[in-house]
Amino acid sequence: MFFHTWADIGRVVVVSIIIFVVIVAMLRIVGQVALAKMSGYDVVFTVTLGSLIATAVLTRSLTVSEAMAAFITLLALQMVTRWLQARWLVMHHAVREAPRVVLWDGQLLNDRLLQSSISADEVRAAVRRSGFRSLSDVRVVVLENDGDWSVIPKSDVPSDESALFGLPIPGRPDNSAAHNAEHAVPAPKYRLP
Repeated sequence: MFFHTWADIGRVVVVSIIIFVVIVAMLRIVGQVALAKMSGYDVVFTVTLGSLIATAVLTRSLTVSEAMAAFITLLALQMVTRWLQARWLVMHHAVREAPRVVLWDGQLLNDRLLQSSISADEVRAAVRRSGFRSLSDVRVVVLENDGDWSVIPKSDVPSDESALFGLPIPGRPDNSAAHNAEHAVPAPKYRLP
């Protein structure tokens, strides 16, 4: 139970070293994109890869070459998926959840909060972390597809608001292809939670 043979321990050490070297080499090939802030898709890929690595290190019946084939296949699939989603909007939306506008022009959007299972408290916390004391000081709050909050203040300076293109903004049906993007149900200012 605690010890089988030195050969088993030696195998685990050698396989771990080989897999570690291959992983470092492959991450150099894949580049910084693999290390960027993770979306749900990236988390699933990372967990799958971690499971494969653990299986390769600890399973005697799995050869190093079989583990490398699986590892390289997963990395190739990730690279192809990233390439496709960068060029094809349907693939992008199939893999990554779209950003969600949950506050527009100082007004919480009740239907969007409910659809996203987000509380008004979470939005207020994001606004406070951005240094604002009032929702009315904020133009838009977006829950990004990596789980971060974007909080953009109102401004007196004219802007084309091009960074908001593609987001379902109330009253702007031409801004996004999302179904019913122009509609939103405002929430009371002091909505709880």
